Order: sequence, then C-alpha cells, then structure tokens
Amino acid sequence: MLKPSSKRSERAVPSSRSSRMMGMGALAGRLAQNVIAEGSRQLLKGQKPRMSDLLLTKENVSRVTDQLARMRGAAMKVGQLVSMDAGNLLPRELADILARLQDDAIRMPATQWSAILEKSWGADWQEQFSRFSFNPIAAASIGQVHEATDRSGRHMAIKIQYPGVAKSIDSDVANVVSLLKMSGLVPKSLDLEPLIVEARAQLHMEADYRHEGQQMRDYGAAVLSMDQADSFLLPEWFDELSTEQILCMSFLKGAPLASIPPGSLEASRVMSELFRLFFAELLCFGRVQTDPNLANFSYQSDTGKIILLDFGAVRTYAADFVKNYQAALEAATANDAVMLGDALQILGFFQGNINATNRSAVIDIFLMAAEPLRTSGLYDFGTSDLASRIQQRGMSISSDPQAWHTPPPDVLFLHRKMAGLYLMAARLAAKVDVSHIFKEAVQNPP
Repeated sequence: MLKPSSKRSERAVPSSRSSRMMGMGALAGRLAQNVIAEGSRQLLKGQKPRMSDLLLTKENVSRVTDQLARMRGAAMKVGQLVSMDAGNLLPRELADILARLQDDAIRMPATQWSAILEKSWGADWQEQFSRFSFNPIAAASIGQVHEATDRSGRHMAIKIQYPGVAKSIDSDVANVVSLLKMSGLVPKSLDLEPLIVEARAQLHMEADYRHEGQQMRDYGAAVLSMDQADSFLLPEWFDELSTEQILCMSFLKGAPLASIPPGSLEASRVMSELFRLFFAELLCFGRVQTDPNLANFSYQSDTGKIILLDFGAVRTYAADFVKNYQAALEAATANDAVMLGDALQILGFFQGNINATNRSAVIDIFLMAAEPLRTSGLYDFGTSDLASRIQQRGMSISSDPQAWHTPPPDVLFLHRKMAGLYLMAARLAAKVDVSHIFKEAVQNPP
C-alpha cells in the first residue's frame, strides 16, 4: 500500500535481525510491566481486573502501534493480514491497533536510503540524475518513494526498500504472532498457521522489487487487452535500474481518488471502471491486485484516467479456482443457498466437523456480500448498511469458539480485494450497477 508521506519526524528502521528481535522483546517486557503495575493498582482498589483490560490500556496500545510501525515490513504486514482474516473475531481495541498501522508513514532518514542506493548504484549514483527528491513523496509498509529525473529526461518514481526488511521476514512474522498469542487477544480457536505460511510467502515476493516490476509489466499487458484499457494508466518499469531493493518506474502525475467529490457522477464512473477491472482480473486475467485502497490509485481529472499503482500484492489464480469461484458468485447472485453451499465446500470454506448452524451462517454472510451483484440497477454504496449487517451476522460465528475456520489463502486474498472495493465505493458514495458489470464480464469476457 502506498500512502503520501507525512511530515512526521524521521526514524531509522531497525536493519538487523537482532535489533528487530530486541525491539519486540523490549516491547513485550514493557507491556508485562504495565500489566503488573495496572493490575496492582486495581487490586489495591478492591477490583478484580481482566487481562484484556490490563493489556489494552491507552499506554499499551500506543506502545504496540509505535513499535510495529517503526519496524515496518513484516511486522506491519502480518498485523494487517491477521486483521483482514479475523475480522470481527478480534477485540475492537486490537483491531484498531492493526488498522492504525495502515495509516503510518514515518520517513526513513536519508542516511539509510542513500546507503542503499550507493550499494546498488555506486558512490556516484547522483550523477545519473538531474534532480532527486530527498523527501519521499509516498510511504509503504516495506519501502518509500522518491521522485527523480535522470540525465536523459525520464521522470521517475523510485521506491526504496527499508533496510533489513527482506532478511527479517521470517523472524518478524514469528515475533509478531508470538506477541499476539501472548496477549491472549487472538481467539485460541483461530488457526493462524495457514495464514502465517501464506503471509511469509507473500511477503518474500513483495520484498523482491524485481518481481514486482515484472508483475507491473505483465499486469499492464493484461490491462491493455481490455476494451476499457483507455480508462487506465500504469507506470513503465525501468528494469535496468531496478534491483531487489530498488524499484524504478515512470512517474505518473495524478490526484488522490479521495479528491473526487463523494456522490458525484465521476465518483460512480471511476468505481464502475474499477469493478470492471476486478471482474476482468479474476475471470479473464487470473491475475488480481489484492491490495485495493484509495492510496493505491490516482486520478487525472483532465483525462479521466485512473492510475494504477503498487503491484507487489498481485496474485495469480489457477483456472480451476476461477471456475469454482465464479460458480459461487453465480449461485449467490441467484440467491441459491444450496448451490452456494456446494460451491463453497469445493473452495474449502468448511471444515469436516462444522455444524449446520455455522455452515448456514457462512452461507448467509456470502449471500449478503453478494448483495451488490444481485441488485438490479444502481447499488448505492454510500447509503448501504451492508457492512454492519455482515458484522452482526459474523458475530454469531465468532461467539462459538469451535466455529471459525480460516478460508484457503486464495479465497482470503480475493475477499480482501472485494472488501477493499466495497470500502472505496462507500468512501466515494458511489452508485454502481455491479450486477450488470458482473453479467457483462461473464457473458462477454474482455
């Protein structure tokens, strides 16, 4: 996820495995001290404190958020993934901690990012550029972006990876999971292992910027095959300057999608194009950008084009999975619970011992989520209470400690995409004929 860089003070990123592990260890120690101190105070008052209340003090919440944000990388990503998977199963305070990580944009000091450029490009790397912005123009969980112009006049956006992130992925993931489990805030019934395995694999791919560059090129070629290709712009990848830690691409000027007036015709048009792109990604390309949020897109008001950014989370889908998931969507649009249950079973939604009540709840939630696809005509995301209804239905599952089953990773990341699009449409108060767009994509693939 890319986000415009804030004006917050710079903080060096811990670059060695030992320093990152010490940071997590120190955090755990401080949390334990705070728990003991707060527990003692409450006991002296004759109160019987709960562990969750002791852990979720304002001071502890601040410490956890600041430490994970400072470490960036896997520490932030795994928090986001757990939040994405567990949803309503997590206590609200913990979900807030994880959500706040997505809003952090602390800058890496020039001493760190210039050392990375010097190691990759040589001590005279600045000679290649006529202009190079020392202040980043955007920040992400594993890198920050600088604007530059090379001697030949190419206008570039250069993403520089935070030091130590790639080498510390496995240990970072293990440390964060240990912290979450130690807190007792993650339900014991929630099987994190499939998610953690997938998180490691996804993070290793995202930490390879040459891989992201190739994804950018391949994904761009797929978009160009669409009838709606003129609606989108993608950066050009400059592979000769890119490395595993440096991603060089063309700079595309645009305004944030959030600058489009909510509820306007343009907001609805833009979201309609993004839904068309999503169904093309899934049903035609088998290649889905699974990290949708307003910060990963820009908009050119003069041309009406949507700029697509950040391709580290592009995920490929096998033809069999696409066929089975399409069957689930078609069953949901037809409001056929029996057919949907069969499709979800094939996709791996249900454990063998899931009871009928919980199976019914999962099917109900999927049917609710497909409401925009089932609604004839424009669906008003701005006034919809769909999210709260899904949350209420989800509570019936989370109240049963044996009920929850982590869906397969392919499903999980796809739902991340769909949920992100719904949230974007709600933020822009867009009205979209999702049903027509879906039917059109099924009947006339791009």
